[in-house]
Parts: sequence; structure tokens; C-alpha cells
Amino acid sequence: MQPEDVVDVLGNAVAGARPGGTVLDLQVIRPHPVVESDGEALSVVDGEPLFRRADAAVAAVDALVAAGRLSEEAVDDHDVLSHYASGAELVDDLEPKERSLAPDDARRLRAVARPCAIRERCRLRRLRVC
Repeated sequence: MQPEDVVDVLGNAVAGARPGGTVLDLQVIRPHPVVESDGEALSVVDGEPLFRRADAAVAAVDALVAAGRLSEEAVDDHDVLSHYASGAELVDDLEPKERSLAPDDARRLRAVARPCAIRERCRLRRLRVC
């Protein structure tokens, strides 16, 4: 999906919503996600491919707010953790995705036998259709 496709989907969703309806917008935000285990940061995940789409979505929502089609009611920034039984499981899960690890980090994480998690920042916005 290209960034411009995100804008089209959002515009169609808002056009189909009834006035006064609620729209929830959940997006990943910077900084890059961090791989951790036992409270220790082990690696950083390159989130840039996902951030490009998220930036397009933010711009589209902001444009709808500026145009008076949506009003922002609340914003919550929070951490989301994805848990894995081991570093190898984490690496395997990331392989088919847009986000990636540096090759040396992926090799090193495959040797981590203890539970790992990816911590990423997310923003939830509650919007009202005008």
C-alpha cells in the first residue's frame, strides 16, 4: 500500500461515517521500535518504511481536521509491546514485514534463548466526524 492509498482509504471512511460519529486513528510514531529482553535494549528495528505510511495518514487526518470534516477530541501516546518466546521467534516474525533489523543484529538475536519484546510508540487519536 502506497502513502497516497492511505489518504484515499481515510477519505472514503470519513465520507461514509455519519456526522457525530467517532473515528479512531491508531498509528506508530517515532522513535524506531526497540528490541528488549529483561529490561535491556538489544537492538533497534528500522521502522522507516512504516513511518512513511504513518506520516501520510497523519497528514491526511490533519487535513480533514483543518477542513472542518473531523475534530480531534483526545490523543494518547503509549507503548505497545509485542512479546516473543525467543530472539529467533522475533527475527522470524519480522522477516516478511517491512520493518527490519540490521543483519548483524538479526544473527545475534537468533542466539537469544530468553523471551524478547519489541517496544514501539503508538498514538491513538479519537476524532469526531463533523
